[in-house]
Amino acid sequence: MESNQVTHFDPNQPPPPLMTSEPGSFAYYTMQTRLPAILETVLVEQQAVYPTEFGERLRNLQRELVEDQPIQPLVTNAPDAAHGETAWAAQEGRTWLTVAWYFAEAFFYRRLLEAVDYFGTAPWAGLDPFLPTKQAELNGATAWQVLTVALTEAADPSPASLRTLLHFSLWGNRVDLSYLQVAQAAGRHIVIENEAANLLVDDTEQVVAHLQVGSHQRVDFICDNTGTELLTDLALADLLLRGQWAEQVTLHVKMHPTYVSDTIPADLDLTLAAIQAQADLATLALAQRLIAYRDVGKLLVRPDWFWNSSSFFWAISDALQAELSHAALVISKGDANYRRLLGDSRWPPTVKASAAIPYFPTSLLALRTLKSDPIVGLPPGQAVALDQIDPAWRVNGKRGLIQAVFK
Repeated sequence: MESNQVTHFDPNQPPPPLMTSEPGSFAYYTMQTRLPAILETVLVEQQAVYPTEFGERLRNLQRELVEDQPIQPLVTNAPDAAHGETAWAAQEGRTWLTVAWYFAEAFFYRRLLEAVDYFGTAPWAGLDPFLPTKQAELNGATAWQVLTVALTEAADPSPASLRTLLHFSLWGNRVDLSYLQVAQAAGRHIVIENEAANLLVDDTEQVVAHLQVGSHQRVDFICDNTGTELLTDLALADLLLRGQWAEQVTLHVKMHPTYVSDTIPADLDLTLAAIQAQADLATLALAQRLIAYRDVGKLLVRPDWFWNSSSFFWAISDALQAELSHAALVISKGDANYRRLLGDSRWPPTVKASAAIPYFPTSLLALRTLKSDPIVGLPPGQAVALDQIDPAWRVNGKRGLIQAVFK
C-alpha cells in the first residue's frame, strides 16, 4: 500500500538504504550476476594489455562477490585513499551481500581499479579498463543515428527545440553500458517517439519557463554515461548556449572510471574527436561550436572525487556545494545520481520531490530512466498500477522522469 508517511527530509534519519541482502531484489541480482559479468568482460577485453597478475586479481574479486566473502579494504596511496578507508571501515567484517547497495557498487568499481593498478606508475597506470566498451559504442551506428535525429528535430535555438533536447537527454540515459539488457534494448528508437506513456513525471514546461526568466546564468550537468547519453547532453548544452538560456555550461564528471560508462574527462576528448570524424554537416558544426565554447570558457569540465564516492548527495562537500550554488539550474543525469539524491531508499512514491530533496543548494532537474527502485513525486495509485502491468517497471529502463525542484 502506498503511504505518504515520509513528509520531509532529515539527513540524520533518512529512510533506510536498499541492501544487497534482499533475495530476489535488483540489488542482489546486481551483486551476484551483473558485476561478475562486468569483471568477465574486462578480463576478456584487456587480456592482451594487462599482465597475468591483474587477471588473477580480477578473478579473486569475482570470487569475493559470487562466494559472498567479507569485503576486503583498499590497499592504496591514491588521492581518494582516506575516503575509501573511511567508507570500508564502516562496513568492516561484512560480506558483499550484507551491506548497503550503493556502497557495494561504488566500492566494487574502486576495487576493480585497484586490481588493475590504475593509480600506479607502471605503463598501464591510468588505462581505462572500460575503454574498449566505450569505443565500441562510439564506433557503432546507434549513437550517431540518435544524435542526427536530435540535431534535425532541434535545429533552431527555440523553446520548442529546448523541449525536444531535454527529452533526448533523458532517453539517452537508457544506454548504460553497465546494464547491457537496457542498453541493447534501447536501439535507435531511444527518444521521443511513443514515449509519452513512459514519462512518469514531466516538468518540461516548468523547466523551460525557469530558464527563460534568467539572463547571464549558468547551467550545470552532473553527468552520467558517456557515449550516446553524452552526445545528447552535449547537444542540449550547445542549444542552451546558442539560445542564450545559459552563458556558461559546466559538466561535472567522475574523476576516474566507474560504472563502466560513467563520464571522465578523457571521455569528453574522445567524444569530441568522434563528433569531428563524422561526415554529417550538422554534426561537424556541433563539434566546431562545442570546441569554440570550450576554448573561450563557456563549456567547462569539472572532475571531482566526490562523484566517484559512495556518499549520498546531502554529504556534498562545502566547496562543491558552493560551486553548484552558482548555477541557475543543475541537471542531474541518470539513475545512480537519482539514487544518491534519495539516499538509495524506498521512499513512498507519492512523497513530493521537494520534500525528499530540500537540501540541494540550487534549482535541480533530474533526467533519469528508471533502473532501480527509488522514486518520488508520483500521483496516488500510479505505482500500484505500474506494479500490476509491469512488475519490473522500476528497473527495466523503460520509464523516465523529467523531475524538477526549484529554489
